[in-house]
Amino acid sequence: MNSTPDFELLAVTIQVEGRPDMPVRLAPAPERGSEPPPAPLVLREGAEFRVGLKFAVGSGHDLAGLRFIDERTRQGVTVGHQEILLGDYRHGGPYEIVLPPERLPIGHMARDVYQVTGTFVDKEGRILGCETHSFEITKDWPH
Repeated sequence: MNSTPDFELLAVTIQVEGRPDMPVRLAPAPERGSEPPPAPLVLREGAEFRVGLKFAVGSGHDLAGLRFIDERTRQGVTVGHQEILLGDYRHGGPYEIVLPPERLPIGHMARDVYQVTGTFVDKEGRILGCETHSFEITKDWPH
């Protein structure tokens, strides 16, 4: 699920300085499960990156206290969890938010595929949207 009548997730991008923005191909909804999952994005270990979010707010009502919850797992184990307050939004948009920078871990043990689940929640705790994707940490950038 990546949208409700009150919220529509339009795009997610991974931004690394000096490289083109990498659009995240959002995983298909479970009811369309016949599509294979998207291939993981390939990121170099130690790279600093930002996540860009683009969304619209439906005409039903304004959103208060919008939060983005980012959870990352590796081989089924949670390795990262953060909640970021995005703020209040009037109906309309699209709105574009770039999250604070993060640095990927370095070393042989960090090189693996990570699953990411991003969830958008309002101040009442209603889940408005959810996206899933994966990335792979490698020694070097792909050619």
